[in-house]
Amino acid sequence: MLSEMKVRGAWRRIRAKIGIRSEKVAIRSHTPWYVKFGGYGLMMGVAGAVAWYLVDNSYKITGFSREEATAQITKLTGDNGRLQREFDLTKTSLNEREGQLKIERSAQAELAKNLGQIQDENAGLKEDLAFLRNIMSSGNVPEGLSIANLKIEADALPNEFRYRMLLTQGGQRKQDFKGKVQIVARIQVGTQQSALSFPSDSEVRVPGSEIEFRYYQKVDGRFRIPEGAQLKGIQVRVLALPGYEVRSQKSVNL
Repeated sequence: MLSEMKVRGAWRRIRAKIGIRSEKVAIRSHTPWYVKFGGYGLMMGVAGAVAWYLVDNSYKITGFSREEATAQITKLTGDNGRLQREFDLTKTSLNEREGQLKIERSAQAELAKNLGQIQDENAGLKEDLAFLRNIMSSGNVPEGLSIANLKIEADALPNEFRYRMLLTQGGQRKQDFKGKVQIVARIQVGTQQSALSFPSDSEVRVPGSEIEFRYYQKVDGRFRIPEGAQLKGIQVRVLALPGYEVRSQKSVNL
């Protein structure tokens, strides 16, 4: 009796599940995983091929020609190389012209310097000639050795000075005068004054740079004082050989 009641209860439960109030059941077919991944891979391959086709043939879609672009790139590359060569040649030519211009400017500066020196010498010669004409026309030629037309001026280099003078010999001129010219410069450094000789007393006795004349002799030269010194005046001494005694001297204050 008990077992029959259990059977009936089970049957009622089954009928309740199969009836109208029973839960919905979905029936799905089982697909293997490798089939799924194979389908995904196929779809991705098709999408990639379509994308590659669109990218690779985009120039056709937009009207762009790859051959023309390649030819244009080749032409531009050639033009760039040609322009670079022309630029290098122009730069080389410009450097050469700049070098020539520097040489020409240096030559012009040297010519201008030489011209200035020649003009100064010409002016000095005119003064000396005028002096000689004056004393000859007057007949008043100084006896013995004398110093005329002494000039001192700054030279091109710092602390360098140039001197020039005209030496004359009047009276009885039995023989040529032979000797040397020594410049004694008075300089001041701060509050201290001193004298420098050009050439020095020891150097003046070294053979060389002697002068020899009978009537007149033009003498010029240069000397340089120390940096920071101020030239206050000079004294010109004409020393006679062989004893180096002073035959004539003249001082100039600056």
